[in-house]
Amino acid sequence: MIGGTHSGVGKTSVTLAIMAGLTKAGLRVGGYKVGPDYIDPSYHMVATTRASHNLDEWMMGKDACLWLFEKTSQGCDIAVIEGVMGLFDGISSMTDEGSSAAIAKLLKMPVILVVDAGKMARSTAAMIKGYQTLDPDIHICGVILNKVAGKSHLALLTEAVEAYNHIPVLGMIFKNENIMIPERHLGLKTASENEELHNCLKRLEDCCMNIDLDQIMIHAKTAQKDSFSVQEFNIIPAALPQEPIRIAYAYDRAFQFYYQANLDFLKDCGAELIAFSPLEDTTLPENIDGFYFCGGFPEVYAKEIKENQDMRTLIKQAIKEGIPTYAECGGLIYLAESVKSLDGQVCPMLGIIPGQIEMTKKLVNFGYCENQMLDDCFLGLKGEQFRGHEFHYSQWNGEGVAAIHRSVKKRRGQERDEGYCFNNVLASYVHCHFLSYSQRAKRFLAKAQDFQQLQQREGQVYD
Repeated sequence: MIGGTHSGVGKTSVTLAIMAGLTKAGLRVGGYKVGPDYIDPSYHMVATTRASHNLDEWMMGKDACLWLFEKTSQGCDIAVIEGVMGLFDGISSMTDEGSSAAIAKLLKMPVILVVDAGKMARSTAAMIKGYQTLDPDIHICGVILNKVAGKSHLALLTEAVEAYNHIPVLGMIFKNENIMIPERHLGLKTASENEELHNCLKRLEDCCMNIDLDQIMIHAKTAQKDSFSVQEFNIIPAALPQEPIRIAYAYDRAFQFYYQANLDFLKDCGAELIAFSPLEDTTLPENIDGFYFCGGFPEVYAKEIKENQDMRTLIKQAIKEGIPTYAECGGLIYLAESVKSLDGQVCPMLGIIPGQIEMTKKLVNFGYCENQMLDDCFLGLKGEQFRGHEFHYSQWNGEGVAAIHRSVKKRRGQERDEGYCFNNVLASYVHCHFLSYSQRAKRFLAKAQDFQQLQQREGQVYD
């Protein structure tokens, strides 16, 4: 695991450098991200050419994390897990719940600590000592020093770390603004948005000259692999539909925030997934049985969405005629009547759900939430509970509309009603992980199968 002393210390840059270097050396690298973040895994995929997965103990549960890691790390030469925030930062001040440390302990994995040494020398050893002693069950096997000023600075740092911390300096990165990854309001820019990413990865590969990949491989082999069986957490149904259920999922510059495990789970349950672009396509995929709209930045591409009238018309027609539709965050924005930008410009969206989305300068909701279904609908039963997370700079002004979820912020206890469900449409700001709430995915596919059979009886298809 690549852990950090704090957010912004350079975990993503170091992780990408290691992933790119190991991949260039011919190794099959499995990428993982602690926590709910969508953007870092998209970078991992570019660096490793393989899908990257989130491991979120709080949202998914321990068994789901173990199951997913066991299932997806098979066939990899090494698994590299990027931590979240500081190593011990989670949802509690007294436990490691929701932290990188929790995942490191769960998987019995050694940790490489990334340290910003830009304005320190011997004090670096004191900082590292604190991380070593807070939880003796965490094995910090070495450090990588970021923002090193030069060779003399490196010598001071290395001597102090080896003398006081008794662990090796496994690498360093000199001060270099050229490897900074640009950010936008939801965090780092996505891989497809960042035109400089490939150039950045090339520079990060060059940084590997100062990172001891051989030693990292040696430390990786010390991970204690449990004999956890994927059968111990098997939520995939035994009986699959005879005919694949065709789910059209939005995937382009505006819609990218899917958990790979969610897509894989839908496929494991009998879905055939077909990607389409609400921005650029003018026709829908043929014979589709459901829509899945994820999070993203539809507000950034509102003009293009407005101009693609053909696609808007086709989606609205399909939804109005009953096709099951599940939308999260950016998907909710897309289905709303309109979106109002920070400068007051209003662009029409699909108009499937009532109300306008208004962009905000500050985060409206951020972090983990515990959710309860307020009523029965096609994706859940009244009283059912599930965990999720939110991260959005917008608010939905759907006054007078009955909400479908009661959402409680995990850390603050703030409670509010949110989300919209009508007929075969559910739209919400909450991001849900299907491995923690598999009933939602299974019900979605069951409803899509019903729609498929109805279309076959009526001889209608959407194309």
